[in-house]
Amino acid sequence: MSTTNGLWDSFWAIHATKDDLFHILLWRIRFLFTQKYAHHLSRYTARLVSAKLLEVGCGSARTLHYLEKEYETCQCYALDLSPEAIKVAHQLSPHFLAGVASALDLPIKESEFDVSFSIGLIEHFTREQAAQMVREKIRITHPGGTVGIVVPWQSSIYNLIIRKAFGKHWPFGNEFPFHRRELSEFMEGLGLEEVKIHVVYGSALLGIGRKK
Repeated sequence: MSTTNGLWDSFWAIHATKDDLFHILLWRIRFLFTQKYAHHLSRYTARLVSAKLLEVGCGSARTLHYLEKEYETCQCYALDLSPEAIKVAHQLSPHFLAGVASALDLPIKESEFDVSFSIGLIEHFTREQAAQMVREKIRITHPGGTVGIVVPWQSSIYNLIIRKAFGKHWPFGNEFPFHRRELSEFMEGLGLEEVKIHVVYGSALLGIGRKK
């Protein structure tokens, strides 16, 4: 975990400066994806007028930034293991309640949030660790609340060609992408109901489910 944390501290320290062409392009692409994630999450939670939201492994917390605009009143919380990521989240959204914490053991009591989600987090870990991270999101979500997960799609061009073309120079560390059915069964196996899987821009899978 310490090595992984060092990787992401370095990534977010560079990414936030936008001095590197790769990171400038990635920053712009990220806005497109995060808006789409927020759109699907807000449609799934359309019955909510007021919401308490948590993004786990938040990075820049861009999805949370767009999602909060979908509700009349909203409380936004963001957690990440990387202090550098939290600095970026604070800079971009200073009103968010953001802090450093492990997704494997969230410092939050049960049933605190209406919506909890992660973007590009659990695929960097073993399936067992990924399951624990999702269990934690489920634990801190209200019964009837929403849990969202975004992961790379195993069958995408991104995964089959682009990621492999980078080889050992891939900047995002180890990744273990999901197939669509696998993600659905993974979420249902952890107890989530009404699971919906969205393919976002032919690259990522967004799974959304409801806590019993």
